Amino acid sequence: MNDFRKIVYVVLVAFIAMLAIWIGFLTSLGCGFNMACLGAVPQVDRTSIPTLIPATLPAPVQFLATFTQTPGAEASTPGAVTGGPTEVAVARPSNPGGPGPTVDLTGNVDSGKQIFVANCQLCHAAEGKGGNPNPGSADGTIPALNPIDETLVSSDNKIFATNLDLFLEHGSIPAGLSPTFTMPAWGDTGVLTSQQIADVIAYIISLNK
Repeated sequence: MNDFRKIVYVVLVAFIAMLAIWIGFLTSLGCGFNMACLGAVPQVDRTSIPTLIPATLPAPVQFLATFTQTPGAEASTPGAVTGGPTEVAVARPSNPGGPGPTVDLTGNVDSGKQIFVANCQLCHAAEGKGGNPNPGSADGTIPALNPIDETLVSSDNKIFATNLDLFLEHGSIPAGLSPTFTMPAWGDTGVLTSQQIADVIAYIISLNK
């Protein structure tokens, strides 16, 4: 019985020794006799062609956007103006929103003049002649309403009124780093009623006849 145990012990010891020798052999193949094991570091194959980081590549020309702005317009979006040889951009306010119920109302010029004098003349000057300075804006002055930006004008009174209503309803921030004066949202804030806005529009249209 003791002899059998000795045989088992010898076999186990021999197996463990062989396993240790085999592991050491494999390690020496990969790392040599250096404990830092530099042989295991992945090798980098150098090429003669330089490689650019993708972010440094120039943008494809077809994806570069272009933007043009109509002189005197606070903000512009594409829109056709009939009567000219080419399509031009119609001035639009920077603030979003569509026309209000004003465009379906009939404005009174005399009433509109009174409302204009009380609320608009301070910035746009008497009879909308403009010229008042607006520091920080791209134009440097508050836009004139007489004559008004020609892209807003239309022989169709409803189109003309709609173009003006967008500014009066929702207001606008002039182009520039920090304009001192901005166009109030007379309609959205409820300062002027729809009828009052219609009256002001009628007065501005009368100045541009």
